[in-house]
Amino acid sequence: MPETMTDILITARGVEITAGAKQPTVSILAYSGGVMNVPGWGQIAIDLAGLDCSGQVRILADHDASLGGIVGHGKAEVRDGKLLVAGAVAASGEAAQRVVQLAKDGFEFQASVGVEPVEHAPVRAGERVEANGRILAAQQGGFTLVKKGKLREVSIVALGCDDSTAVSIAASKGGINPVEEARIREEERERLGRIEAACNHPTGWGAHEKRVTELKASAIAGEISTEELQSEILHIVRSSRPTASGVLRTVRGAPCDRALEASLLIRLGRESLAEKTLGPEACEQGRYLGAMHMLDLCRAALQNEGRDVPTGRMEMVMAAVSTLSLPVALGNLANKLLLQAYTESPATWTTYAAIRAVGDFKDNTAIRPTFTGQLEEVAPDGELKHGGITEATMTFKVDTFGKMLSLDRRDIINDDLSLFEQTAMAFGRAAMRKVSDLVYDALLTNGGSFFSTGHNNLLSGSDSALGIGSLALAIQAMSTQRDDEGNDLDIRPIVLLVPPELEVTATEVLESEFIHRMSELPTGNSLREAVSLQVEPRLSNTVKFTTKASQKHWYLFSAPLTCPMIVAFLNGKQTPTTEFFGLNQTVEKLCVSWRVYHDAGAALCDYRAAVRSAGE
Repeated sequence: MPETMTDILITARGVEITAGAKQPTVSILAYSGGVMNVPGWGQIAIDLAGLDCSGQVRILADHDASLGGIVGHGKAEVRDGKLLVAGAVAASGEAAQRVVQLAKDGFEFQASVGVEPVEHAPVRAGERVEANGRILAAQQGGFTLVKKGKLREVSIVALGCDDSTAVSIAASKGGINPVEEARIREEERERLGRIEAACNHPTGWGAHEKRVTELKASAIAGEISTEELQSEILHIVRSSRPTASGVLRTVRGAPCDRALEASLLIRLGRESLAEKTLGPEACEQGRYLGAMHMLDLCRAALQNEGRDVPTGRMEMVMAAVSTLSLPVALGNLANKLLLQAYTESPATWTTYAAIRAVGDFKDNTAIRPTFTGQLEEVAPDGELKHGGITEATMTFKVDTFGKMLSLDRRDIINDDLSLFEQTAMAFGRAAMRKVSDLVYDALLTNGGSFFSTGHNNLLSGSDSALGIGSLALAIQAMSTQRDDEGNDLDIRPIVLLVPPELEVTATEVLESEFIHRMSELPTGNSLREAVSLQVEPRLSNTVKFTTKASQKHWYLFSAPLTCPMIVAFLNGKQTPTTEFFGLNQTVEKLCVSWRVYHDAGAALCDYRAAVRSAGE
């Protein structure tokens, strides 16, 4: 790695300090495992399998490594493809006391997590890599994959440089707002429901009752995760089942649900995905099953949990979907297929929109990243002058969008696993389409006259039709944006966004080596590859966006760092959530269901980082 590369600072926002016991505690979701925008690096992803996060993690104030900057210490772990940091705030020390006191006063901190890159490689546009239990697809411009790195420290800061992750800090007394409290309570109810379901056995636990009760208490207290609880419960079930031919054998302790999931992926022709996400042991056991039909997997799930296998097919399916193993395997399968389809779906907005994480569904406020005033020479007495923010803030919020995914018992009997696969992937693509719809509805609505001549970001009249002259005017308009004091903002365009009807014209303007002119001017193309090209069909979709859409309008955007638009996700989770919904027994339907939902929102942010042409 070149020595000029600096540490990666992953910034997490939404820090909350709340009442604790004897010593304040800190928990940080430092990195959610996807591609993020990091100043100095651009688009980047970290393979957490190669991240060294062992030993004590130092928690500092503003990256101050002196004794006066110590806030506390903690431990880091990688779980479910995410980087988590948990620890304690020091009982003494000026920095720690200031952090706690400011939090009591309602100040919302952010955190900056420092990672030292050791080995990295480029992932070019169109390529895909497997990392952190998901498929990462490179969009326009590609991204850098950090294969190996070292977690160095975590700093509590007043203002970070990126908002794509989420943080929660618990300390001494203070206030969780009502919306956040309601969300926490709902998550706790869902967690307790999963614990209760894992510990519920239709025939009782017999000699293992005491052990299951202890495990349940540990899970409720947070000493073990629900995933660890499920693994322990499955181990108890396997150890207590009678020995019989055809019962799943254990290959180096691979859990049954992972073996079932591997078998499902292998049956779908996705053995490479099974190897990458589940490991060779689970795949070996999945192949050993030799399942030729979904009913074989139903039988394996029942045998694995020591239950009687009914002779009738309908009865066997009913019994299998009430186990823990089969629904978990099907749920994980649905999640993998959905996420793969989601990440591989085209999304032109990722090239220019800034990602934000929010902690609730209320209106959130963002400040356009253009500040008034220049840095000034410091007087001999060391006094610094105050700057100000004169640009208006803007608000944005997220909402929830979702649907149900069901597998009918008849689908299992008919061995119609392909229908399940296609439905899960269709939901993944639909989730990405919904986010794109939100983005382009906000863009085409042009709320608050975002694009206007007064903002110097609207081309109209004869100069607005796409061509080398109008593109030059748009680039000039963005490059000459200044604040109220006449300071240049140094905003540079990177993306030309056009509807499909203008793709050929845009390609000619950006890729032609020569432009023929009816004059004695040079014929070289001065704007060749000046910006990258993105083609978005929603710009001209008059069916969905009615009169707001047009075949003539085109747009010029700067980089996500300048925030021409904001795309927000609840708690920084940029992918849909898939949750097992249970056995649904009604008069109308008998099936196993999952709910798929996505919390997202979009809004226009800084008009200086965008130009629109009416294309008349």
